Amino acid sequence: MEQGQEDARFIEEKWQRKWKDAKIFEAEPKQGMKKYFLNFPYPYMNGYMHLGHAYTLLRVDVYARYKRMKGYNVLFPFAFHCTGSPIVSAADRIKEKDPKQLKIMEDMGIPDDMIPKFADPVYWTQYFPDEYIKDVDRFGGSIDWRRSFITTSLNPLYNKFIEWQFRKLKSKEYVVLGEHPVVWCTKCNSPVGDHARIKGEGETPTEMTLLKFKFNDAYIIAATLRPETVYGQTNMWVDVDLRYVKVKVGDEIWIVSKECADKLMEQREGLEIVGEIWGGQMIGKTCIAPGINREILILPSEFCDPNKGTGLVTSVPSDAPDDWMGLYDLRDEGMCSRFGLDCEKIRKIEPIPIIETPGWGNLPAVKICEDMKIESQNDREKLEEAKKIIYKSGFYTGVMNENCGEYAGMKVEEAKDLVKEKLIEGSEADLMYELSGDVVCRCLTPSIVKVVSNQWFIAYGNREWKDGAHRALDRLKLYPEAVRKQFSYVIDWLNDWACTREFGLGTGLPWDENWVIESLSDSTIYMAYYTISKYLEHEKIVPADKIDDAFFDYVFLEEGEIRTISENTGVPESILKEMRNEFKYWYPFDLRVSGKDLVQNHLSFCLFNHVAIFPEEYWPLGFGLNGWILVSGAKMSKSAGNFYPLRDILDRFGTDGTRLTLTYSGEGIDDPNFNMDFAKGAYARLEAWRDFAINYYDKGRKEEIGIDTWFESILNRTISETDAAMEEMNFRTALKIGYFDLQRHLRWYQRRCLGDLNKDLINDLIAAQTKILAPVAPHICEEIWEKLGFDGFISLAEYPKADSEKINHTIELSEEFLIDTMSDINEILKVTGISPNKIVLYTPSSWKYEMHQIAIDMSIAKELNINNLMKSAMTRESIKKNSKEASAYAKKLAENLTNRGQDELLQLSKTMDERSYLIEAADFLKHEFKCDIEIYTSDDDSRYDPKDKARFAVPRRPAIFVE
Repeated sequence: MEQGQEDARFIEEKWQRKWKDAKIFEAEPKQGMKKYFLNFPYPYMNGYMHLGHAYTLLRVDVYARYKRMKGYNVLFPFAFHCTGSPIVSAADRIKEKDPKQLKIMEDMGIPDDMIPKFADPVYWTQYFPDEYIKDVDRFGGSIDWRRSFITTSLNPLYNKFIEWQFRKLKSKEYVVLGEHPVVWCTKCNSPVGDHARIKGEGETPTEMTLLKFKFNDAYIIAATLRPETVYGQTNMWVDVDLRYVKVKVGDEIWIVSKECADKLMEQREGLEIVGEIWGGQMIGKTCIAPGINREILILPSEFCDPNKGTGLVTSVPSDAPDDWMGLYDLRDEGMCSRFGLDCEKIRKIEPIPIIETPGWGNLPAVKICEDMKIESQNDREKLEEAKKIIYKSGFYTGVMNENCGEYAGMKVEEAKDLVKEKLIEGSEADLMYELSGDVVCRCLTPSIVKVVSNQWFIAYGNREWKDGAHRALDRLKLYPEAVRKQFSYVIDWLNDWACTREFGLGTGLPWDENWVIESLSDSTIYMAYYTISKYLEHEKIVPADKIDDAFFDYVFLEEGEIRTISENTGVPESILKEMRNEFKYWYPFDLRVSGKDLVQNHLSFCLFNHVAIFPEEYWPLGFGLNGWILVSGAKMSKSAGNFYPLRDILDRFGTDGTRLTLTYSGEGIDDPNFNMDFAKGAYARLEAWRDFAINYYDKGRKEEIGIDTWFESILNRTISETDAAMEEMNFRTALKIGYFDLQRHLRWYQRRCLGDLNKDLINDLIAAQTKILAPVAPHICEEIWEKLGFDGFISLAEYPKADSEKINHTIELSEEFLIDTMSDINEILKVTGISPNKIVLYTPSSWKYEMHQIAIDMSIAKELNINNLMKSAMTRESIKKNSKEASAYAKKLAENLTNRGQDELLQLSKTMDERSYLIEAADFLKHEFKCDIEIYTSDDDSRYDPKDKARFAVPRRPAIFVE
């Protein structure tokens, strides 16, 4: 460890110890003080905290620290999720001495002699929470640890809370017994929730329509997501090398891939494989297409996948790029002869227009293949992209045409279900479920869709419940607001959710101990438990066996007789009232921050369950979403060798350096990028600020000069804009404005003052800059605060306040004008190579200012053109005297100012005395360019102007002569 990092570690430990000793993050209700309760999804205890967790945690912590400085009483608790099968599965693999799992533990940094202990699932739930606490503390987390807990039956107190929740849901018929398709692991013999997957989080069972094509005494089965396209079928695709099976389904024989047959057997009973047939045996023969009752050819294809759908594909070349390229390839004589096909017959197969899609016409697949220059069915990458574009545009904007019979003129998205229902009613189609994407269970087994009966589900498909969830969404503050549409879609899309498993850690279903509640179902309202967990987990006021539903009914809902509850639990009435009041003080929570992937499950479930359990006044107030961490532009993954536990990153870059880098890595739902090169110099930047603050505080001149007004304005505007960005959780923007831009302005101020800074102003800057940095880099900022002699913790100091009366837009505009003028001078010196003896600046004639303002006013009113400008300008005597020049100038103004934004025009409309500002800055310019400086107005007949440069001067851009 380098010297700077050793110093950083000393400072980190010092202030973490001071915070802990002073208990500044232990939050208690304070009547009359506004509260702010924020949290994030408790992490799963199957490994150390990694950089992805740290990014989300940091966003919560930065906001918590900011809110404290804004005068809020802030509660930020933290807990540990142990529910589900992943821990049990990993423990079993260690018990079995599975080399892959042992290597995972080794790579994690678990010592060899400790690994056998992890064969016990309980050990995971003891070891990793302790390690998380170490990492979060070292990371500077401002956590109230008295409220922490672990989930599952290993914690009887939390167990009671979840049992209460589920009995409430069941009493309202939100937990039901039923038959539904679920994502299923054949090895674990259990549903696979999102948290139990190593691949495929968010993937769900998707309904496929099985089209039935009469073929001799059987049916060829093709699966589709787009049953409305049956009117465009031209042929059937098969894989010539694939051995298909014949499956007896009721009284029918279906021809499908063996993989499809296996899936069907998990979705319906009584199926039997009765034979098989090679794909090559069907080539060149015909089958009868459903929906159109037309004979179509069976043709060979290279894109039939036995693992997708049925392994056979019906061809709709008008709207499916794959199908069009398959036909295109088969028009080749060599291809046809290879399969014994009549090439002329193939060439006569033409796409049948069925859907009119805006921008793509009635043969969109043909058009996009031409546009994208797709050459064959093997151009998979381009075809996948083309398919996504055409399917999306066709489904959402397409209209069925005259070839679609009774559905002609109907929108595609309306026709889809109607066509499907008609096909099923006519026994021309059936249904199956397929995964929307690949899913792999944490036991490493690929998952399938299984239709299960006698399974407990949470009824998220309940229409009235959905209406309540929408109302909850309407009152939510979202960071960023752009995710609202996705939440609304998920609420509508969510259906019944399998909420139990047959094994794994967790809370047993209260009325059926054969089932364990799964991990996305026991983590929806535990934020309420945080409000009272210190009493149960820390102070241990009541044993778990004394707690019943009446206890939670009173604390959370104020239902029941308090005297009876006190007698049954042994908890004094005063403590029960205190717990009730604590819940009422903190709830509802103000903000929950999470990765964007949890919109589709956890966060939406949170809304539903709050609606089910609590009165509306206790529904959530805010959600914050963020992207997934990248490391130097690449997705973090173990296989790529760039997976980083937080502790490793802290060892390399220190806490405040890591926090600065993470905070600056991104905002909103875009994926943040942890830049290693930036991280290497991050702490040095902070040390540089510390050194400046300590060396410059309370030093400098007392008298004021002109440039002080500019810097005072900049400082106050910076505080205002930074505060606004922080409030919206735009932390990268806040750092850019409040740190990087402010440091750039400081360097310019030092340059303009020739190093002689104003004492009061620089003191204000140092205090403000250190406070702005404090939520991001709290340790070094506490150190600066102490060194400067301030009392208390900067973590509890008031956030900087902007004085709007000191924000002077004119002076800021004037300084920008000076900077731009210097830039023009430097460009001239660079191009000419002149070492100047004298630089002469000419501000424009007064008539040009008049004409410039007329043009701006016209542009703001959307009336600017040369004729209007000249007509108005010629009413001014001063402009009329210069009519020849004015005409040329009018043309330039019309070109430059037309189509400018309103804000930019308003900035340009602000007046300033260019000549006076340049004269005031003349000594500075003389120092910068090391030559004489002369300044004239172009109206000055006695000006020094040997090259007649003054005529080129225009507002905001003086003419320049270098001698």
